[in-house]
Amino acid sequence: MKKLFAFAIAASIFTFSATAQTERVMKTDGQKKEHHMNKGKHKGQMKKELNLSDDQGQKLKAINQDMKAKREALKSQDMLTVREMKARKEALKNEHKAQISSVLSTEQRAKMEEMKKQRMANKGMKGNRGHNKMKKNRQQS
Repeated sequence: MKKLFAFAIAASIFTFSATAQTERVMKTDGQKKEHHMNKGKHKGQMKKELNLSDDQGQKLKAINQDMKAKREALKSQDMLTVREMKARKEALKNEHKAQISSVLSTEQRAKMEEMKKQRMANKGMKGNRGHNKMKKNRQQS
């Protein structure tokens, strides 16, 4: 009887842990889909806010596609150390930023920096919602 009981407990623990891992993976996939859905919205908003010409839009699209291919090629290199990978990613990021800056006018660059700061401020606010709510509750009591 004790062996049967121990087996039942072990089986239930195994089942629950497998289910928990599966649900976590599904949630992560859903978050990725949601993130990619917002990506197109962001590009359209950026084009509108910066008042990009069609030529500038096409150049930026080509730059982004080229950069995507370079990042994918970098990901496929297995023989790099973590330090080398970070250095190459940083170099690609700087190259991408320089290419985009060369396409934009000085006013557009300034507007893009302003938009970036606003996005970062909004991102910080989203992460601290619960913390700010706790602060307010603490101040009220």
